[in-house]
Amino acid sequence: MAATVAVSGSAFAAASTEFDKAVTERYRAVEAAIEARDGNRWFDVLYSKDIVLTGEGTKEVIRGRDALLPVIAGIVKGTASCKLIPDGARRSSGDIGYSFVTYDCKPADATAANYQVRALFVWQREKAGWRVVAESYTMGGM
Repeated sequence: MAATVAVSGSAFAAASTEFDKAVTERYRAVEAAIEARDGNRWFDVLYSKDIVLTGEGTKEVIRGRDALLPVIAGIVKGTASCKLIPDGARRSSGDIGYSFVTYDCKPADATAANYQVRALFVWQREKAGWRVVAESYTMGGM
């Protein structure tokens, strides 16, 4: 019994480490895409093509690449950079996981105030790796 628990614990730790590494890589890739003002790249490195997204100020649920890309284009047009600050609350099991993150953003307009957006991401492991399949966000930091 102890060996089973040890293996299960090791397997969980390995899965968590792999998920943590993948999420961190996705966050850094998003930062680079925003700084390059490349909305397509931001989408490709973070989201599943079937993303479902909602949050503060969203009048209706955004579903899929075609609906989200214009929103992302508006964000990258008005944003110079964002640092994605992960919260320690994240977990994965099998091919599903979740994480919380705060986007700490600097607008392209130097006279505008910096802003923060906090998000809950639901991740799924796909052929291309871990991608966000659902997101809920609100303004402000964690």
